[in-house]
This record gives sequence, C-alpha cells and structure tokens, in this order.
Amino acid sequence: MKSIPMSLKPLRVLVLITSVMGFVPLAALNAQVGESQPPQEELSGDILEPFAGAYKEVSQIHTTYEQRIIQSNDSAQADALQQEANQKMTQAVADHGLTIKDYNTIFKTIQNDPALKEQFMTVLNRTPSKG
Repeated sequence: MKSIPMSLKPLRVLVLITSVMGFVPLAALNAQVGESQPPQEELSGDILEPFAGAYKEVSQIHTTYEQRIIQSNDSAQADALQQEANQKMTQAVADHGLTIKDYNTIFKTIQNDPALKEQFMTVLNRTPSKG
C-alpha cells in the first residue's frame, strides 16, 4: 500500500473530514473561527442552500486533489497541487456568497445540532452537483 506523502498533511489540516457524515470544514484557512456560534434561527434554508452548494463543491475539490496529491511523486508538485486546491476551495465558498468564517461557523453549528443536521441533509440531497 502506498504511503501518503508528507506534503498531503497540510491539505488534511485544511480540509478535515469528520466521521460525522463526512463534513468538510475549512478550518485551517480561517485559523480560529471563535467559540461563539450563531443561534439556530439564523441558519434557515436561506443559508443552508448556499452552504450545501459550497459543501458539495469543496468535497469534490478535496476528493479530486487528495488523489492527485497522493499520486504525486514530487513534493514540489504536491505543494503546488495543494495550493491550487486551497484556492479552488476558497473560491467555491466565495462563489456561494459565504466567507470561510461563515462556512466554518455553519459547519460547526450543523455538526452540533441533530435537528439542523437532518434539515441540512435534506437540503444537501436536493442540491445539484456542479459539474
């Protein structure tokens, strides 16, 4: 089995895959989001839809680049791919009208609220993938 190159570690720090539903937060891009979370009332369908779109794009970018970085035998190439992935993920979040801080805050709130998580999954399932 091929080992994961050391250059992949920063990408894994950037895009943490949690065991709870496989969410992808962009925590490392926004070092500390802060401890406060918005009340659930602020996370209506109006914000869940753009978040779901951003989440799907970020997940797709992460999956694509993770494989390319793993397959890279050159650390300089892996670093360049990592930077490209970071830029694309940041742009995907921005394209949906969110900041990295917004994305991470929404992610944490959904992760900690079972009812909101269920609502998000409904929105996510009806959100078309960009392709």
